[in-house]
Amino acid sequence: MTVSRDRHGHVPRVLCGVNGSTSSRSALAEAVRRASAFGGGLTVVTAYDAAGYFWGALASLPGGDLLPVPDRAAVHKAEEATVRAVVDDVLSDPELAALVAEGPVAIETRAVPGRPVDVLVRESAEAAALVVGHGEDSGSVASVAVGCLRRAHCPVIVVAGVLTTRPARPSTRSRRGP
Repeated sequence: MTVSRDRHGHVPRVLCGVNGSTSSRSALAEAVRRASAFGGGLTVVTAYDAAGYFWGALASLPGGDLLPVPDRAAVHKAEEATVRAVVDDVLSDPELAALVAEGPVAIETRAVPGRPVDVLVRESAEAAALVVGHGEDSGSVASVAVGCLRRAHCPVIVVAGVLTTRPARPSTRSRRGP
């Protein structure tokens, strides 16, 4: 397979936002297909609410004792492990595993503290495309998809939450045009 490059000689990367939901898993499957078609890489990102972990520590246990404050490094490590587990689970599909095996789809996973839309928009500046889910199993997924459609620096592909080996054709909308 020939690897395509942009005008600066960079290999195009597809960016995919995941949160473990069915729709984000469907989005990841589509992102693997797109990265394979581009002959480039795939960056899988999960955004997490670092502040939420620390606010939770302020809750009192019965008897007035405070919960222990979480270790930032441990929280980050746990989020990294979670996103890697989602990728491994989605890649257990034989069709997707074959696409990755025949290469050259290099998959990078990252956990980034922050609000999902802000993180994905920031990460989209260097991406050829952003793939996100729009599902029924999380109230925030729809707003993330809409926020990315409005603000991303690259074309955005929104995938419905039904995980199949061949998802329905996703809707695509570029920030730069209809």
